Amino acid sequence: MLLIGLFYILIPTILILVLSYKRHSSKLNWFLSFLSTGVAILFIWTIARWEIVSIYLRPVFPILFLIAAIYSFKRIKKPEKFESKVAFFIGIGLNILVIFFMSVMSFLALRGYRIPENTVELSSPLKSGKFIILHGGSRPMVNAHFHVNPQNYAIDIVGLNEFGMRANSIGGGKTLKNYKIYGEPVYSPCKGKIILVVDEFEDLQPPQTDTKNIAGNHILIEFNGNEILLAHLKKGSIKVKVGDLVDTNTVLAQVGNTGNTSEPHLHMHLESGGEPNTILNGKGIPFKINNRLLVRGDVLDETDKN
Repeated sequence: MLLIGLFYILIPTILILVLSYKRHSSKLNWFLSFLSTGVAILFIWTIARWEIVSIYLRPVFPILFLIAAIYSFKRIKKPEKFESKVAFFIGIGLNILVIFFMSVMSFLALRGYRIPENTVELSSPLKSGKFIILHGGSRPMVNAHFHVNPQNYAIDIVGLNEFGMRANSIGGGKTLKNYKIYGEPVYSPCKGKIILVVDEFEDLQPPQTDTKNIAGNHILIEFNGNEILLAHLKKGSIKVKVGDLVDTNTVLAQVGNTGNTSEPHLHMHLESGGEPNTILNGKGIPFKINNRLLVRGDVLDETDKN
């Protein structure tokens, strides 16, 4: 995780520095470098997990990119020595290839923001604090669950501390309390009925996982003929039982680190069909929270709502 976090910082920094200090020989050469760098940074901006290093860095790199572009434009200068046509066209060709490839990748990532039809409206399961979406959206580039039925439109949520990070360090560490979301109260995202409760698995020390009991401790809520799964809950924290009627003010449990999860987070998805009162065998349904389709990198700010 530490290496991934450093990657998110290092790569755009290098791209911006190269754009800044490379002496472009023509406006065409500059423009192609501008486009190739821009679409690469757009892709990283879209798919990166900024909460590893700090969400406050996310808007910094686009600003630095624009400053670098202006600075490099002012430094355009024809070379004193003759530039061979071969070298000139190779440079143009490489830039065009980068522009094409990164534009396609960025397009695929940005499609994750498209709101599917028949999206269901739900409330936030977290009521106090600032949170960020690890996985979410309507395409696999921003949602690792997308090709896994019925988790296609699932979201994974972690908390954010005052530095915009999900934990006390970039790597996170093995201590559960280092993670901001651990122990956070989980509320029902709807009016419904509890139809399944599992509260038997121990919280794991990161990065341990339990691949046999994927959801870990979890709750299933019946909602208008559909089922909502809230997973990876803290052992002993579940406050409801099968048959209970709940609404958006009902505290259900606390966020834990049980099941197939490498760190504390809350998994939530909506499904229909399949075998009643069981998980992971229906059809995924898209949903909004607070009238938003939540996509990787989106911040769910509940600091002033409780």
